[in-house]
Amino acid sequence: DRSQPTRLSLFTHPTALRQELEELREESRRLEEDMEREDEAVPSAAYVTQLYYKISRIDWDYEAEPAQIKGIHYGPDIAQPIAIDSSQHSRCFISDYLWSLVPTTW
Repeated sequence: DRSQPTRLSLFTHPTALRQELEELREESRRLEEDMEREDEAVPSAAYVTQLYYKISRIDWDYEAEPAQIKGIHYGPDIAQPIAIDSSQHSRCFISDYLWSLVPTTW
C-alpha cells in the first residue's frame, strides 16, 4: 500500500540512509534559521517597556491589585499619580484618559 509512510529497514541500502540523514540535517538547519529570524524580528520585553515609557512617561506600579491601575505620570510640569479602579470605569474611558496624558507636541 503506497499510502503508508516509507520505513527504513535493516536491509535499506547505506546510500539511502545517508541521503535520509542529509535531508534531516538540512531540514533541521532550515528550522534553526527560521527560529533565529523570528527571534531577531521580535523585540525584547525590555525594549518594548522602555519604548512605552519614553512615549507615555508613565512609571507603572506593578504591585497594585489586579483591578487597580496605578503609577506616576511624569508630565512636562509635574509628576502626577495615577490611581484608577478599572471595575468603576470602561476600558474606553481608561484608554482615553491615559492617552490624554501623552503630549501631542514633539
